[in-house]
Amino acid sequence: MSVIRNLWNLLVIHSVFVCGDIQFLERQEGDSVELPCAIEPRSRSTLGFYLKRTWLHPGSVLFKYTGSDARVNAAADERRLAVGGDPSSHSLTVTLSELTVNDTDRYYCEFVVANPSSEDERVPGDTEFFLLVNAVEIGRIEVCAGGSAVVPCLPPRGEDLPVEGVSLTRRRGRAPAELLYHTKRHLGDGPASASSSSSRFQLRSAPGPGGFTYNLTLRHLRPEDGGLYSCQLLLRGRPDTRVSLDTRRAVFVSVEGPCGCSNYPTLLYALSSAVLVLIVLLMLTLIYHKRARSRAASRPPAPIYEEMAGVKTLSTKLDDCEVSEYRNCKRKKTCPENHYETPIRSAF
Repeated sequence: MSVIRNLWNLLVIHSVFVCGDIQFLERQEGDSVELPCAIEPRSRSTLGFYLKRTWLHPGSVLFKYTGSDARVNAAADERRLAVGGDPSSHSLTVTLSELTVNDTDRYYCEFVVANPSSEDERVPGDTEFFLLVNAVEIGRIEVCAGGSAVVPCLPPRGEDLPVEGVSLTRRRGRAPAELLYHTKRHLGDGPASASSSSSRFQLRSAPGPGGFTYNLTLRHLRPEDGGLYSCQLLLRGRPDTRVSLDTRRAVFVSVEGPCGCSNYPTLLYALSSAVLVLIVLLMLTLIYHKRARSRAASRPPAPIYEEMAGVKTLSTKLDDCEVSEYRNCKRKKTCPENHYETPIRSAF
């Protein structure tokens, strides 16, 4: 992302000296951007207006004749583009909502001015725009059928104004965003739908470090309720006329089958792990007892038995010596002298 930012800066610097006034705009996915276009008033009438993009995806975005509706080239962008004003006034504003990364590009305005003597003149607007749309990470919530999911609610564009309510928007696949819940509007037909909506959505607020935080709980979810959800706060004094999906804090809710069936593999895995742990503990206990018994069996006898065994061994050696000294002594001279048998007499 830093490489792209540096490249944008280089292009902006280069274009300032070549083309004139250029405005750098940076937004996040899901935001909206306004492109004000204007030219100096002229004596000749203005027939129409173009919004074009260049560099990444060069081409025309829309064209608006004076006094008629704008014609958008891409059908998928019709609901995202809105034009305020008329080319005849030499000034108008183009609003592009629900921005995506693919909207990153260089934009410029071009007015068509009548020229009776030759071809109509195309006059570029006073300002060009470099729009950079940053991607955002979308959270994911996986719940079982019948479960609940909590979606955080944020003010549009981070503004801090008194809160009057909330709105919940959902988008599934490539379908347009749809409004599911709005505290100021009655969605559905009749009181039955209103009561069912109030039972499925529950708004809660709690004080936080930066003020009150708001969360909307989605209850009794079904598999067909899966999609990208965005909850926005309704601020006092701010009009709420467009249904848009704010992806800054959007979450993707995935609703699977019944909890009992989906949790069966997890439960089986937990039971298997518990049995394996018990088997390991049992084996360790058996090994410990076996080693304890082998140590007890290999212990030496008490000290008193060691002393008696030593005396008996010594007496046995003495007996053997006596037998060896006197067994074959038929004549005394052939035997070694025994001082105990013939003691030396004293000379006195």
